[in-house]
Amino acid sequence: MGNVLVLTFFCALITQPLLADQNDPEQKAGNAPQVEGDHRPGIGEIAQLAGPNGVTEELRLDEKERDSFEGVSLFKPWFSWKQEQVDKHGLSLGFKAWFLLQTASESIGESDDAAGGIYRFQGSWTAFTGDSGQVGRVEWRVEKRSGLGSMLAPADLSGEIGVATLNTAFGYSGSFMTDLSVLNWTQGFSDHNFGFAVGRLAPDVYMDSFVFSTFSRGYLNRSFLFNPTLGSTGVGALGIVVKGFLTDQIWLGGHTYDGNAVSGNFDLDTFRQNEWLKGLEIGWSPSFARRPTDRIQFLYWSKDERAEAGVSSGKGWVVTASHQTGERLLSFFRVGRSNGGAGVPAEKAASVGMEYSPRVGRALTIGLGWARPSEDTYGPGLSDEYVTELSYRFQLTKNFSLLPDVQIVFNPALNPAEGHVWVLGLRASLAL
Repeated sequence: MGNVLVLTFFCALITQPLLADQNDPEQKAGNAPQVEGDHRPGIGEIAQLAGPNGVTEELRLDEKERDSFEGVSLFKPWFSWKQEQVDKHGLSLGFKAWFLLQTASESIGESDDAAGGIYRFQGSWTAFTGDSGQVGRVEWRVEKRSGLGSMLAPADLSGEIGVATLNTAFGYSGSFMTDLSVLNWTQGFSDHNFGFAVGRLAPDVYMDSFVFSTFSRGYLNRSFLFNPTLGSTGVGALGIVVKGFLTDQIWLGGHTYDGNAVSGNFDLDTFRQNEWLKGLEIGWSPSFARRPTDRIQFLYWSKDERAEAGVSSGKGWVVTASHQTGERLLSFFRVGRSNGGAGVPAEKAASVGMEYSPRVGRALTIGLGWARPSEDTYGPGLSDEYVTELSYRFQLTKNFSLLPDVQIVFNPALNPAEGHVWVLGLRASLAL
């Protein structure tokens, strides 16, 4: 399996140029993220609430990608029908799937190969819009994450190779059963400058979320997707998040989620334990229109002790900054620190990275990350972990893309005999 994946990886890589011809007419359009909302019913954003991994925003970005890419469009009747639902009923629907193959150079477990997927059927229905900028919306997502066949799920590969903090396939879990992972009411006021979401939420959509907090861009490692010092809870946590702009540049936000929620498990009993994950954030953007890509945000979080689970309380902070330079270069920096409690993987962490888009449908991504494992979670004496990740994403059709990916994890904390481990991956993404 490992040799097949390596061959597939390099075949995919050499079939597309890393840098497009500077005279290519497609290149002139650039690949900069859209900063102005599409205000058709069902697609319009309350953008300061959810990041790119949110239901409505993910649907909007998938549509934007289809519109911008000059290529083959599959399932045209399906997309025509979907547009009718948006125009007539304010109902936006979509199916999204990611498939990931990975192989590692070394393993302390039984397997050095992994394969799995994330599958989402989701929708957003705009119930009403008001003359003064109010919007009310129901969002839902049915989701499953699993390994492929009898293979190890990619998120579990890190344990096989001895990685503690910097999971090499964050999110590609093998224990996420089919679940109604999102069901919430999202309310916006004052031309989307203020809003709240309440119900069954995915906390990673709202807490410290920024332009790269999505499975659809170029990163697979946790260091770049979800800060390893940040307290978390299960996807599908009952809770509420409130955010609003104080000025055109500054926003405040507050978060409260069920601290015992379990991903892939619709269990309301955990809510009665009265143990919470909470957060308070402040952010700055040079303008309201540039907030998706140009921002600096600070989040302070705390999580109650989970008595039945035997997990200590925890607290910490994270800072994330990102900036769009011209049409093609998008960069970021993030840093975090915690007291090591609440089951977090790391006490300290930092990462930096960039995405270069030479043309529409192409993106070269590189990132560097570091983390110090939590003594409370893993015990004392573990070494700091480092990772570098390189990927190249290319769009084959309006609906399908491939992403070859290379990661090198240095000093895997739970495998001290190895100075570094290579992880090669190939991700396919389908949006319908």
